Amino acid sequence: MKKRLTALSLAAVTLLCGCTAEIDYSKVTLPPGYDEPAFDPDELDIEKDIMQETSILPGNFQKDEYRPAEYVISPEEFSETVQAESADNTETYTNSLEGWNGTGFICLSDHAYATIPVTVPSSQHYDITVRLSSNGAKAAVFTGGVREVDSPDGDYKTIDGTQWGAVYAGRGEGFEDCKLRGVYLNKGENTITLQALIGTAYIDEITVVNGSTVPKLAYEISNACVSPNADLTAKTVKRYLADVYGNRVLTGQFCSAGTNTEINAVYMSTGRYSAIRFADIGIFSEYYQGSDKNNEHELDTALNWWKNGGLVGYTWYWQSPQYDNSSTFRELTDFDITRAVCETDVSQMNPAALEAHYQTGRISSECMALINDMDAIAQQLKLLCTSGVTVLFRPLPEAGNGWYWWGADSESYLWLYDLMFDRFTRYHELTNLIWVWDGESPQFYPGDDKADIVGMDIYTNYAISGNARMLDAIGYTIKSKATALTECGRIPDPDLVARDNAMWLWFALWKGDYIINSNGSIHYSHVTATQLDHAYNNELYITRDELPDFSKY
Repeated sequence: MKKRLTALSLAAVTLLCGCTAEIDYSKVTLPPGYDEPAFDPDELDIEKDIMQETSILPGNFQKDEYRPAEYVISPEEFSETVQAESADNTETYTNSLEGWNGTGFICLSDHAYATIPVTVPSSQHYDITVRLSSNGAKAAVFTGGVREVDSPDGDYKTIDGTQWGAVYAGRGEGFEDCKLRGVYLNKGENTITLQALIGTAYIDEITVVNGSTVPKLAYEISNACVSPNADLTAKTVKRYLADVYGNRVLTGQFCSAGTNTEINAVYMSTGRYSAIRFADIGIFSEYYQGSDKNNEHELDTALNWWKNGGLVGYTWYWQSPQYDNSSTFRELTDFDITRAVCETDVSQMNPAALEAHYQTGRISSECMALINDMDAIAQQLKLLCTSGVTVLFRPLPEAGNGWYWWGADSESYLWLYDLMFDRFTRYHELTNLIWVWDGESPQFYPGDDKADIVGMDIYTNYAISGNARMLDAIGYTIKSKATALTECGRIPDPDLVARDNAMWLWFALWKGDYIINSNGSIHYSHVTATQLDHAYNNELYITRDELPDFSKY
């Protein structure tokens, strides 16, 4: 199912979401000795040290082997503008566009690139502004003197260096400034590479000025839950998350339904389990069409993970509530969310009242279908609630990217999000949810009173911390909220996370072929064994054995 569809001819978005094939792991058998260890809380003998803030569950706990590398950062004032036409092997243009500086501008298309040397006075973070015009193009900014190169299978990838991000310009006749923040450059000469990844980009100049990365103040957040009826365990988990935020990063892994295959593969490679097990609760939707629909083992697997001392997270990739053309993707379904929006507050209505409103034409069939699906998912979450399991709940992800039916427009999305929040917390009285919003755009933000955590997704083959995306997320809110890397195609390098102060609350590596092959074995195509070991055995990252006993926190 996840993530992009070739049939749609959707271009790969380097710093957003990638693609993976759906793999059936129901028949995968792990080697003896690599299954989940048995856990019996009655056998535990934990004596809490009154001087310690937390108590640690026993088991496979081991001392971290690695520490993040130390980087020298010496803030110093700097500003320099370089004309793009000064780059080698480029042609200068002066016609068709107005408002350029210098002697003209350059044109990049079809993965063409230009390299521009910039000498900076100190090793620190800088802001890079690219002044460009385009026909809706995306241009990547690299440092380290490299670019994406054509691979044998025809895909573009890079073998070295760092891609800091992509800059976009809308369709227009003039130039506009597009900024990347928090780019770390070493003292001395640096090579900045600009490369067109999608469309044609007309580039006038780049400006490099001293900048900054994520400020320490961003990590001062409230430990309260936004849910009006959060239970004691949910409040405790939220307090723990607030305590670790800005100091360490929780490890997370998405798993195929009803299994811990991906997490066990990580354990086989590193000797450590992820702190958080994530899965998609959308498999319990009435209209879900995947082979893992209503997997009978999924909730038990999540419950056992919780009992073994881990945290539980669920995303909801919602297949449109209709039997024909049901899909998460806007391009593959004719479900129209705007037809569901109504002025009547239906969040507290029981089935009989909803049916009466439907029969009298006060709400649409689309509205009824949405609420019925919400109720079906709420029943699954309620089973976890009655078992005392706190859930990091991330519904309606990536709305601002426009790929999914729930992101058709911000007004309809916000109506749907508000409806779900109120129906789950007030009507269904779910007390175990910590709300994770991952809308990827400030226009889709539901407000500080309905989001505990702000998420960002990054799919890239490059070793980055994601600090620029974190800075974006911080700007979405009024009050400071924890930010999490709610999906990623590659585990962020702890050295770079520490260097850039990009202390995500957690990272969550996507499932399937992002970590394992069809035999259930780890294949290291997105991360090497060394990189995985360096992350999971690093003192910056929290694994399951390092989580506290939340009943005593």
